[in-house]
Amino acid sequence: MDCSNCVEVTARLHLYIDRELSAEEVSIVQQHMVDCPSCTCRFHFDQQLKRLIHERCTIEHAPAHLREAVMRIAHMPVGERVKLDPELMMEIRADLESRE
Repeated sequence: MDCSNCVEVTARLHLYIDRELSAEEVSIVQQHMVDCPSCTCRFHFDQQLKRLIHERCTIEHAPAHLREAVMRIAHMPVGERVKLDPELMMEIRADLESRE
């Protein structure tokens, strides 16, 4: 197997997994993986890792006070210093610690 093809396919794997390649590029990656067990193994590993990260890092709903704080910050004028209520900070820290 030509190692340069493996480098090219490996560089495209995340785009392939995310379905962000053209039809021609998809065909190239798929054909290479038919012939290359090493790249196929790498693809399965990367796909499983991406799925695991998505499952473990997705929060269905942020707490209401956190959403409100983020929206306040998002609507602040650029350059204005952010001041959060100390009680809100304690609640946010408690939420974060309870998830650990």
